[in-house]
Amino acid sequence: MTMKAKRPIRILFRSFFSSGLRAKRTRVFILLALVPVLLMLAARIMEGVGSASASDVAGFFGHFMLSLYFQLLIPVLALFFGTSIVNEELDNKTLVYLTTVPVPRRAVLLGKYLAALLLAALLIVAGFLLCFLAASFTRLGDAAAWEELGLFLGTSLLALFCYSALFTALGAFMKKSILLGLFFVFGWESVVQYFPGVTQKFTIIHWIKSLLPIPPGQNSFLSFQLQPSPPLQSVLTLLAAGLLFLYIAVFIFERKEYILSDNA
Repeated sequence: MTMKAKRPIRILFRSFFSSGLRAKRTRVFILLALVPVLLMLAARIMEGVGSASASDVAGFFGHFMLSLYFQLLIPVLALFFGTSIVNEELDNKTLVYLTTVPVPRRAVLLGKYLAALLLAALLIVAGFLLCFLAASFTRLGDAAAWEELGLFLGTSLLALFCYSALFTALGAFMKKSILLGLFFVFGWESVVQYFPGVTQKFTIIHWIKSLLPIPPGQNSFLSFQLQPSPPLQSVLTLLAAGLLFLYIAVFIFERKEYILSDNA
């Protein structure tokens, strides 16, 4: 393939996206993204046989499904996609080729990052959309339901962008980054978000939860101890943090000398 100097990111994006679609890992993530859909369908079946009311299904979506997506599925997908951007090439010993082709290193990283981000976004949006439609089947004619869906999808994409940029930077910095990423997701993010006061603002999930239309008084993991920040501030914070993490990832990738046999 002839590398055109004017379009390196676009060409690399297409190549990595195509290979990502065929990867076995993507198939596993597709199955993972279908788990919430199956749970939502099961709740709908229970409603159909009289075991649960429509309000129960709506509560199930609001309290459990949203927690499953924003506190588990989105961070985990971002972790595996983000850390693999550099580490996958190290493991496959293909990083030498990618860093010696006549294109800037930043184009390599950004092209692969955009491909990974799009793959993860497609999985999240498809699963989230199916879950929401199943939960709001009787409200499809209600404009408020579609506005709520747009807010959920917009927040999920912001969350995915911020998390994946962070884990891309982490993957560019160290090879065993997935272990530190797991600690961040299931340690720091899972615990500090429930601390009262300003401490919870040092987590990404705080800014995500501040955008969700869930009243703080509800009995939900998403709203427990939540002291929400203003929506505009939350959006700007997630965008700024994601761009900063992505800049750090490019900065590291352009300057670090990677050793294929390095296990550190």
